[in-house]
Amino acid sequence: MITLFRGLGLLLQDNALHRQPFEDQVAHWRGKSDEQIDAEVKLLGVAKKQWVVSSIIGWQAISLVLLGVITHQLWQHDYHVTFSRIVIVLTSWVSILFVMWYIADLFDHSAGFERWLRAFNSRARLTPDADTVECVADALEMARRYPEVLRYKKDVTARRDLRHEDIAIMREMGRLQQYTELVRDLDRFDGAPRLVASSA
Repeated sequence: MITLFRGLGLLLQDNALHRQPFEDQVAHWRGKSDEQIDAEVKLLGVAKKQWVVSSIIGWQAISLVLLGVITHQLWQHDYHVTFSRIVIVLTSWVSILFVMWYIADLFDHSAGFERWLRAFNSRARLTPDADTVECVADALEMARRYPEVLRYKKDVTARRDLRHEDIAIMREMGRLQQYTELVRDLDRFDGAPRLVASSA
Protein backbone atom coordinates (compact mmCIF):
# COMPACT_ATOMS: atom_id res chain seq x y z
CA MET A 1 0.00 0.00 0.00
CA ILE A 2 2.98 2.32 0.51
CA THR A 3 3.74 1.98 -3.21
CA LEU A 4 0.14 2.90 -4.02
CA PHE A 5 0.32 6.09 -1.97
CA ARG A 6 3.69 6.97 -3.48
CA GLY A 7 2.23 6.48 -6.97
CA LEU A 8 -0.80 8.64 -6.15
CA GLY A 9 1.59 11.25 -4.74
CA LEU A 10 3.47 11.23 -8.04
CA LEU A 11 0.21 11.77 -9.93
CA LEU A 12 -0.66 14.70 -7.67
CA GLN A 13 2.80 16.17 -8.29
CA ASP A 14 2.17 15.87 -12.05
CA ASN A 15 -1.21 17.59 -11.64
CA ALA A 16 0.42 20.43 -9.69
CA LEU A 17 3.18 20.72 -12.30
CA HIS A 18 0.63 21.13 -15.12
CA ARG A 19 -0.91 24.06 -13.22
CA GLN A 20 2.43 25.84 -12.91
CA PRO A 21 3.81 28.26 -15.54
CA PHE A 22 5.15 26.65 -18.68
CA GLU A 23 8.70 27.76 -17.86
CA ASP A 24 8.59 25.73 -14.64
CA GLN A 25 7.42 22.66 -16.56
CA VAL A 26 10.28 23.07 -19.03
CA ALA A 27 12.82 23.38 -16.21
CA HIS A 28 11.35 20.32 -14.47
CA TRP A 29 11.67 18.05 -17.50
CA ARG A 30 15.00 19.52 -18.57
CA GLY A 31 16.54 18.44 -15.27
CA LYS A 32 15.24 14.85 -15.23
CA SER A 33 17.61 11.94 -15.85
CA ASP A 34 16.91 8.53 -17.40
CA GLU A 35 17.33 6.87 -14.00
CA GLN A 36 14.74 9.16 -12.38
CA ILE A 37 12.17 8.65 -15.14
CA ASP A 38 12.69 4.87 -15.27
CA ALA A 39 12.26 4.68 -11.48
CA GLU A 40 9.03 6.69 -11.76
CA VAL A 41 7.73 4.41 -14.52
CA LYS A 42 8.49 1.34 -12.40
CA LEU A 43 6.76 2.90 -9.39
CA LEU A 44 3.71 3.82 -11.49
CA GLY A 45 3.52 0.29 -12.90
CA VAL A 46 3.26 -1.33 -9.48
CA ALA A 47 1.06 1.41 -8.01
CA LYS A 48 -1.42 1.24 -10.90
CA LYS A 49 -2.02 -2.48 -10.34
CA GLN A 50 -2.65 -1.86 -6.65
CA TRP A 51 -4.91 1.08 -7.51
CA VAL A 52 -7.03 -1.04 -9.90
CA VAL A 53 -7.57 -3.75 -7.26
CA SER A 54 -8.22 -1.22 -4.47
CA SER A 55 -10.64 0.86 -6.53
CA ILE A 56 -12.68 -2.18 -7.62
CA ILE A 57 -12.93 -3.46 -4.05
CA GLY A 58 -13.64 0.03 -2.69
CA TRP A 59 -16.38 0.96 -5.17
CA GLN A 60 -18.06 -2.43 -4.82
CA ALA A 61 -17.93 -2.24 -1.01
CA ILE A 62 -19.51 1.23 -1.01
CA SER A 63 -22.26 0.19 -3.43
CA LEU A 64 -23.06 -2.95 -1.43
CA VAL A 65 -23.23 -1.01 1.84
CA LEU A 66 -25.64 1.50 0.28
CA LEU A 67 -27.74 -1.32 -1.16
CA GLY A 68 -27.74 -3.01 2.24
CA VAL A 69 -29.02 0.16 3.90
CA ILE A 70 -31.85 0.45 1.36
CA THR A 71 -32.75 -3.24 1.74
CA HIS A 72 -32.73 -2.95 5.52
CA GLN A 73 -35.12 0.00 5.37
CA LEU A 74 -37.52 -1.90 3.09
CA TRP A 75 -37.58 -5.06 5.23
CA GLN A 76 -37.23 -3.39 8.61
CA HIS A 77 -40.72 -4.21 9.89
CA ASP A 78 -41.70 -7.33 7.91
CA TYR A 79 -39.92 -9.87 5.72
CA HIS A 80 -42.44 -10.33 2.93
CA VAL A 81 -40.89 -10.39 -0.55
CA THR A 82 -43.07 -8.42 -2.94
CA PHE A 83 -42.67 -7.42 -6.56
CA SER A 84 -42.55 -3.70 -5.71
CA ARG A 85 -39.78 -4.21 -3.19
CA ILE A 86 -37.73 -6.24 -5.68
CA VAL A 87 -38.18 -3.46 -8.26
CA ILE A 88 -37.11 -0.84 -5.72
CA VAL A 89 -33.98 -2.83 -4.82
CA LEU A 90 -32.99 -3.42 -8.47
CA THR A 91 -33.69 0.21 -9.41
CA SER A 92 -31.68 1.42 -6.44
CA TRP A 93 -28.80 -0.88 -7.38
CA VAL A 94 -28.71 0.45 -10.95
CA SER A 95 -28.95 4.05 -9.72
CA ILE A 96 -26.14 3.53 -7.22
CA LEU A 97 -23.90 2.04 -9.90
CA PHE A 98 -24.66 4.94 -12.28
CA VAL A 99 -23.93 7.60 -9.64
CA MET A 100 -20.71 5.85 -8.67
CA TRP A 101 -19.68 5.55 -12.32
CA TYR A 102 -20.29 9.29 -12.74
CA ILE A 103 -18.22 10.12 -9.65
CA ALA A 104 -15.45 7.78 -10.83
CA ASP A 105 -15.49 9.46 -14.25
CA LEU A 106 -14.98 12.88 -12.65
CA PHE A 107 -12.24 11.43 -10.44
CA ASP A 108 -10.62 9.85 -13.52
CA HIS A 109 -9.19 13.15 -14.75
CA SER A 110 -7.18 13.84 -11.59
CA ALA A 111 -6.14 10.43 -10.27
CA GLY A 112 -8.12 7.83 -12.17
CA PHE A 113 -7.33 5.45 -15.01
CA GLU A 114 -7.02 8.21 -17.60
CA ARG A 115 -4.54 10.05 -15.38
CA TRP A 116 -2.42 6.92 -14.90
CA LEU A 117 -2.21 6.47 -18.68
CA ARG A 118 -1.15 10.10 -19.17
CA ALA A 119 1.55 9.67 -16.52
CA PHE A 120 2.92 6.60 -18.35
CA ASN A 121 2.67 8.18 -21.80
CA SER A 122 4.47 11.38 -20.81
CA ARG A 123 7.45 9.35 -19.56
CA ALA A 124 7.57 6.90 -22.48
CA ARG A 125 10.52 6.84 -24.85
CA LEU A 126 9.83 7.83 -28.45
CA THR A 127 8.05 5.11 -30.38
CA PRO A 128 5.94 5.16 -33.56
CA ASP A 129 2.91 4.12 -31.49
CA ALA A 130 3.15 6.94 -28.93
CA ASP A 131 4.43 9.75 -31.17
CA THR A 132 3.05 10.27 -34.65
CA VAL A 133 5.25 11.26 -37.57
CA GLU A 134 3.51 14.64 -37.62
CA CYS A 135 4.34 15.34 -33.95
CA VAL A 136 8.00 14.44 -34.35
CA ALA A 137 8.26 16.41 -37.61
CA ASP A 138 6.67 19.41 -35.90
CA ALA A 139 9.17 19.21 -33.02
CA LEU A 140 12.05 18.91 -35.52
CA GLU A 141 10.83 21.96 -37.43
CA MET A 142 10.59 23.95 -34.20
CA ALA A 143 14.15 22.93 -33.26
CA ARG A 144 15.41 24.05 -36.68
CA ARG A 145 13.57 27.33 -36.54
CA TYR A 146 13.98 28.49 -32.92
CA PRO A 147 17.28 28.44 -30.96
CA GLU A 148 15.41 28.08 -27.63
CA VAL A 149 13.85 24.81 -28.76
CA LEU A 150 17.18 23.50 -30.06
CA ARG A 151 18.86 24.46 -26.78
CA TYR A 152 16.24 22.50 -24.84
CA LYS A 153 16.73 19.49 -27.10
CA LYS A 154 20.53 19.61 -26.66
CA ASP A 155 20.25 19.99 -22.87
CA VAL A 156 17.93 16.99 -22.64
CA THR A 157 19.80 14.66 -25.00
CA ALA A 158 23.05 15.42 -23.15
CA ARG A 159 21.47 13.79 -20.06
CA ARG A 160 19.02 11.22 -21.40
CA ASP A 161 16.87 10.00 -24.30
CA LEU A 162 13.97 12.11 -25.51
CA ARG A 163 10.60 11.19 -24.04
CA HIS A 164 7.04 11.83 -25.19
CA GLU A 165 6.71 14.88 -22.92
CA ASP A 166 9.87 16.39 -24.47
CA ILE A 167 8.21 16.34 -27.88
CA ALA A 168 5.14 18.06 -26.43
CA ILE A 169 7.33 20.68 -24.72
CA MET A 170 9.34 21.39 -27.89
CA ARG A 171 6.15 21.84 -29.89
CA GLU A 172 4.67 24.13 -27.25
CA MET A 173 7.87 26.20 -27.04
CA GLY A 174 7.78 26.63 -30.80
CA ARG A 175 4.09 27.48 -30.78
CA LEU A 176 4.66 30.21 -28.20
CA GLN A 177 7.51 31.62 -30.30
CA GLN A 178 5.26 31.60 -33.37
CA TYR A 179 2.54 33.35 -31.40
CA THR A 180 4.97 36.08 -30.32
CA GLU A 181 6.10 36.58 -33.92
CA LEU A 182 2.53 36.79 -35.19
CA VAL A 183 1.54 39.32 -32.51
CA ARG A 184 4.60 41.42 -33.36
CA ASP A 185 3.75 41.29 -37.10
CA LEU A 186 0.12 42.15 -36.34
CA ASP A 187 1.16 45.21 -34.30
CA ARG A 188 3.34 46.40 -37.18
CA PHE A 189 0.73 45.74 -39.86
CA ASP A 190 -0.92 48.97 -41.07
CA GLY A 191 -2.72 47.73 -44.19
CA ALA A 192 -0.25 49.27 -46.63
CA PRO A 193 0.60 47.06 -49.62
CA ARG A 194 3.91 45.29 -49.39
CA LEU A 195 6.60 46.38 -51.83
CA VAL A 196 7.91 43.51 -53.92
CA ALA A 197 11.35 43.95 -55.38
CA SER A 198 11.20 43.66 -59.15
CA SER A 199 13.55 41.19 -60.74
CA ALA A 200 16.00 42.47 -63.38
